[in-house]
Parts: sequence; structure tokens; C-alpha cells
Amino acid sequence: MQAAPRRVKTIYSVIASPQRLEILRILNIKGPLTYSALKTLAGFKSKKESGKFAYHLRKLVRQLLIQLNRQERKYTVTNLGRLVLNLTRQIEEQSLVESGKLYVRTSHQTMEEFNANKILQSLVKEAGMPVELAQKITSETESRLYKFQTQYLTAPLIREMVNALLVEHGMEEYRHKLTRLGMPIYDVTQLLGRAGDDGGNVESLVHQTGKAVFSEYLLLEQLPRDVADAHLNGDIHISSAGSWGLTPDTVFIDLLTVKGAGFNPKGRLTNVSMLPTPENAERAVNIVTTLASLLSREASVEITFRNFLQYLAPYCRSRTKRDLEAILVRFYEAASAALGSSGGPAITIELDQFRHDDIGRDLMEKTLEATLGAYRDFVEYTPRPDVRLLLAKPNRVEETGMLKRAAAILFNGGRIAFFSPNQRRSFLGINADVLPQEMQADNMSVLHNLSLNLPRLAYDSNQDETYLRAKLAMLIGIAGDALAARRRVIERVLKKGLLPTLGMGSEAVTSDMMPLIMNLVGLDETLGRLIRDPSTESSSMLAEKIVQTASQVAVEKSGKNERLGVAMIDEDGAARLAALDAEKYGKANTSQSLKSGYSQAPRLVLADLESQEKLNYINKLALNLAGGVSVTLDGAGDDIRSVYNLVVAAAPKLSFFKIDRTISVCRSCGSKLALNSTRCRRCKSVATVHYSTAG
Repeated sequence: MQAAPRRVKTIYSVIASPQRLEILRILNIKGPLTYSALKTLAGFKSKKESGKFAYHLRKLVRQLLIQLNRQERKYTVTNLGRLVLNLTRQIEEQSLVESGKLYVRTSHQTMEEFNANKILQSLVKEAGMPVELAQKITSETESRLYKFQTQYLTAPLIREMVNALLVEHGMEEYRHKLTRLGMPIYDVTQLLGRAGDDGGNVESLVHQTGKAVFSEYLLLEQLPRDVADAHLNGDIHISSAGSWGLTPDTVFIDLLTVKGAGFNPKGRLTNVSMLPTPENAERAVNIVTTLASLLSREASVEITFRNFLQYLAPYCRSRTKRDLEAILVRFYEAASAALGSSGGPAITIELDQFRHDDIGRDLMEKTLEATLGAYRDFVEYTPRPDVRLLLAKPNRVEETGMLKRAAAILFNGGRIAFFSPNQRRSFLGINADVLPQEMQADNMSVLHNLSLNLPRLAYDSNQDETYLRAKLAMLIGIAGDALAARRRVIERVLKKGLLPTLGMGSEAVTSDMMPLIMNLVGLDETLGRLIRDPSTESSSMLAEKIVQTASQVAVEKSGKNERLGVAMIDEDGAARLAALDAEKYGKANTSQSLKSGYSQAPRLVLADLESQEKLNYINKLALNLAGGVSVTLDGAGDDIRSVYNLVVAAAPKLSFFKIDRTISVCRSCGSKLALNSTRCRRCKSVATVHYSTAG
């Protein structure tokens, strides 16, 4: 028993040396270090001090406070050493607290005596406040802090006190620059609780918390004040605010440009293998997978690979269809895995089989059949496929073989959108051809995560159509300024090298030609609010006027090297805008919209395709909305034939459309459930998750 006090006494004598205590601290912070690295960091730099350093090191080793890993030849702190360091820090902190002075626990896990000059420096440096005014705020803060009956202060508490004083004195601009970004403990706890239920993991959790910080940074620092206020008030909605000031939304990549140059990474991409011009089908799809993986970190909504068939077909001449399908199934699997689970962008593969060029029709059809066959297999055993297809619809009704295959894939949960040949569209419905021909580039980014709240204008207009359109013009001006400011921010991010694939890869995505597109939300609710006589003709006429006003103002606001466009697509934000309007104007006015949010892209059923009046209305919208119109068809049929009939009826009448089927998936085993089934036939679980084939 007497040996223990002697052991403790010896340990205390060892750490009584500031130099030995510093060696312990260095190893605890830096981790395992070699003899020479530890000697340098501890301040024993000359040869004359080698003996002293060796003496101190032996003392620590003998008392088992540090140990040598003989295989790696590195020293590390033992558990006993860490315990001694923790006790030492607690003793230091308590002695400081009981000294009667005011101390601050810093974010670096140290206790420092309170120094008012640091507040002054922060106000001048971070907030840009004049020195005299900063001295006044510092003096008042110091006076209040000394009245606190607390053992110690923290850096966040001091910052909160300074911000409270700035609010009292009406200095909001300085407070915005000085405020601390982050999430409350309660919100983080809730996020942790929901992560597993939503199918996320640690990566997605960290991704979401990071986005929360950058969302606050966007509203406080990057956006003009009137734009931030418009978003918070509900006049506009900014989607994906966490990445809005960091990455573009949708990226279009023409694979034929990649085919010519291969993929030659530069700069910060030096850890990525060079991929020369492909020699075979395997190499060709590997290049696309690599690009998908890299670009998934540099776009927030969608990556659209154009001319996939034209890119791949030349390498398919000597391959059998079965061989190609096996290669393409692996490609879909790898591309899906490249997205990770952090809520990144979707991957869209454009299939336009009508651009034969010098490939030949037979080879093109063979490649298309293999691509669709592989996607069918991929969809069958993938619970929720993240890879989407853009399929050019046939010009003639007789060419229905491809539509039959597409209908079967859609019925089983595949995600396919149909578009007119020679267009440049994304699965979401964005039209990259909003730019004039002379401004278009092969590879480009599109900024579009901004929606305008049309019902808000209708509520304020008191059924005055002219007033509404005047207010709409003003709102488009604010939205245009927001998108232009965002483009400048993205360009700065590109110049800093933070988007290396977009900025420095082969055939880089140009930032000179970057379409800026805003989305109209709630057109149906707006028409219902304004029109006393709800006839189809009067609704169509007013809708056309509103859309024409929006498009004309957008063109007028466009700059020399940028083009503003207006779209009607499905983006998040419709539910938020409806909820804000319900709070402002009463739930009685917005009760119908509260269920699913305001209307966005047009939604049709099979019967609508037989109405020429309805089709004329949709076509006029598409003509005026250069940014894109995404028509969604209700595909809730109980067999493949119903889906096929819907696709065949829509193909010659709509330039772009998607089929909406709700697919239920077993959360336990990943099997797709039969229509209207609530229990998995495979594992008998009742836990399900749902997704839409149009999403």
C-alpha cells in the first residue's frame, strides 16, 4: 500500500518539469512522433540540448507516461499520461477560477484571463466597425460581463453579449457580420435521431450540418439584403441554400467532347488517374463513372450526360447485346455508388437514338436496346434507383418497340423522362437551350434553384391583374439580381480552385455561358384567386399574360453575357411558401394548398391528352417559358398496358413529359412492393418507404 503514494509522488516530480509536461502535451495533440520530430517540436533544436531531451524522455518513459512503438520507432502517450494531463488541466483551471479574476474558456480548450482588447479587435477586424464606436461597445460589454456571477465565461457567450448590445443600439449590419454560424444543440440532437430513419449515415449527417452553416452564411453574408429578406418573408424561395453559394445546380456534359480529349485531370485533381481516349466499351463507361463521382461533389441537383449513345456506340460493333448489357449494368451500379449517401445530385443519361451521324441506325438501335435492357435489370434489384434516363421520343407512332420497353421499366420503378430529339433538357425539365445559339457551349452549368411565389402577389393584388403583373416585374428584378450575384459568387469559387473538375478538367465547363433560370410557383392558385369567372378560356388567357410578362421582363433584365429564363418545374419550396402564406393570410385562404404545397409543373391525366384546349394551353406555356416546362402524367395504373397507353398518347403531343408512379419499397429487405400492398411478401415487414418515378 505504501508503494502507491511513492509512485504518485514520483509522477508528480516528473511532471513538475515544464519541459516534460510540454513533451506530454505535444504527443497528446500531435499523435505518434519520431524521436527527432518530437525533439524539434519540444524546442530542443541544437545538438548541445540532445542530452537534456534524452534525459527528460527517459523520465517520462520510466513512469509509463509515454511509450515507444519499436516497430514504427514512434513515441505515443499512454492512458496514464492522458489521465495526468487531464488532471493537470483541471487543476490549472480551478486555480484560475479561484484567483478572483475573470477567465474565458476558449474554443481551443484553454482557460485565459479575460482581455477586453480581443472584443475591440474582433469588432474592428470582423465587423468592420470604426475604432471609436468599437471602443464604446467594448466598454459597455466589459461592464456587463463583470456583473455576471459566473465561474468562467465562454467565447460564444461573450459574442452573444456583444451581438445583443449591437441589436439594442440598432446596429444590425455589424451584428450580421459578427454573428456565430451553427446549429442549436436541440437541432443537432433531432438530426441525429432522424438520420437512421431517413436511410442516412454519418456522411449524410455531417453533410447536412455543414449545409446548415452555409445556409446561414448565404443569408447573412453572400446575398443582398433585399434578396435575403424576400426569401425569409416568402416572396421567393431559395432551394438548397446550403450549397447555393458554393456549387451550380445542374451541369450538362457532352460526352463527345470528353471522347475527343479523354480525361486529363489537373491541379487539385492530381490524385485522380488520367483516362485517355477510350479504347473499348469498358474504358468508355469507366470514364463516365469517374466524371460522375467527381462532379457529384460539384453540383447540387443534377448531372446530365449528353450524347451517351453516340459516345458509346462505336465501341459496341463487335460486342454481343448480352455482353453490352453486363457492362452497362456494372456502369449503372458504379454510377449510383459514386453518388454516396449525402444527398448529392442525380445522374441523368441522355439517350437520343435519332442522331445517327456516321454511326449507322442498326448499331445505334443495338446500343439503345442494350442500354435499356441493362437499366431494366438495374431497376429490378435496386430499391431506389438514383440513375435516371432521358429518352428521345419517336417521331412516328409506328416506332413503339422502344416505348414498350420504357413502359415496362417505368412500371417497375425506373425513372425515365421523354423529350423531343435535338433538345438539351435535364430530367428535372431545365432547358439549357434558353441561351441563343451563339452563346451555347458543349459543357455548361445552370443556376436555377430559385422560385417566385405567385399566389403571394395574387393575395396582395385585390384581384387587380395589372397590379399583379407590375409586382411580378419587380419580383423578377429581385430574383434576377439574386441569380446574377450568385453567378459572381460561383465564378469566385471556380477561380479559387474549389470546383476542380468544373474548372480544370479536360473540356472544362465554362462559366462564361451560365443560364440563370427562375421557377414560377402557384400559377393555378393565382388564377383561382384572380378570376371571378373560372372558365377554361379566361384562365388560359390570364395564365398566358402572366407567363409572357415574366418572360419579357426576364429577357429585359438579361445582361450581355448572361441570359435569364423562366421555367415551371418541380422544385422544393412549394410547401414552405404555402405554409408562410397560410400564416400571413389565414389558413382558410390556403387550406387546399397546405396539403401538398402550391402547384408547380403542369400535372395531367390520360383524359387531358384528348382535350385540344388543354394541349394548346400546355404548348403555349412551353413556348413562352424558355427555361423549361416539365409536364407530369399520372401513371397510377395497375398494369404495364396502362403505362404504355399513357406514354404512346403523350409522345406525339408533348415536347417533354414524365410519368408519376408512386413506388413502395420494403425498408427491411429492399424489395419493391406490389401495388396497394402494405406488407412485404418476402420478409413480411410492414416498414415501407416511397418514391416517385418522376422525382
